[in-house]
Amino acid sequence: MSTLPPIGGVGRYVAGLLRGLVEAGGAGLEVVPLVPPRRRNTSFWVLLELQARTRRGFNLVHFPFYYPPLVPRCPVTVAVHDVLLFEHPDWFPRAWGTWMRFLIARGLREAAAVVTGSQSAAAAIAGLGLAARDRVRVIPYGVDRTVFMPPTAERIRMTLQRFGLDCPYVIQFGGLEPRRGLDLSVTAVREARSTFTDLELVLVGSVRSVTPGLDRLPPWVRRLEAVADTEAPALLAGARAVLAPSRGEGFDLPVLEALACGAAVVASDIPVHRELFGGAIAEFASGVAEDLARVLLEVLTRTDRRDRLRAGGPKFAARFTWAATARGHKELWSQILQ
Repeated sequence: MSTLPPIGGVGRYVAGLLRGLVEAGGAGLEVVPLVPPRRRNTSFWVLLELQARTRRGFNLVHFPFYYPPLVPRCPVTVAVHDVLLFEHPDWFPRAWGTWMRFLIARGLREAAAVVTGSQSAAAAIAGLGLAARDRVRVIPYGVDRTVFMPPTAERIRMTLQRFGLDCPYVIQFGGLEPRRGLDLSVTAVREARSTFTDLELVLVGSVRSVTPGLDRLPPWVRRLEAVADTEAPALLAGARAVLAPSRGEGFDLPVLEALACGAAVVASDIPVHRELFGGAIAEFASGVAEDLARVLLEVLTRTDRRDRLRAGGPKFAARFTWAATARGHKELWSQILQ
């Protein structure tokens, strides 16, 4: 088996899958992680170096980043986390998007099977004709419960003090790009501040692409580009609410991690949120800032609802484990090899 170097959200999937494979144990399947000797462009690594690896003794190679080599010499499986490049090409740089769509479409034709994290993503992959539905295996992703768990009150206090967060705040985690709904969060928090005058919006994540409005944020918006996983639980649990206003996702690991930490999550009602997290989140109509403001105010003012969301999140998130993710992959790989 083969994996690529961790990159962004894919890195979380790779690290979680590898950890899960160790936890799942079991004989009969040797997993060999492959990493480049030095930093590599992903396309160069996959199309040239890993192309050669597919004919050097592996029975099967798993590619976690959307596409395999153009002409693999052994069976391959590919993880496709979403198909937003096909559904919303306007969200991505034109030249890069055209190249990636070619690689994904060509690669999925060559793959023995496609792995994705949700039924919503699987339906989209099949609906676009990228792979027949019976070749797409849905294997939900997991959460590391040794890191993402409800922190103590003292841990929250110390972390907020370290980051200088001395006012009530709501928080949004994830790379900043247009689809992630920054415009919705700013509008909703501005509305909420008419009732909660000292409320702040905290953004955690680096800029992935040009995001309208990012250069003219109000003074009550704070940006934290990098936060260690060990700090994240206290920031999530210490927030009055966690906002997840994305207009499109294939799974949305930050929502699952927030739930595991005991946060009250307000999320868009996109299909994957309803499918995976329905009942554990407060939903608003995707893309409608006024509805996000309404639901956010409800969560902020109704402590009973906020407390129910906080209490239910860790129990709900416990359903998602990387060991289960690994078992699903091993079953798929074993079926292909047989």
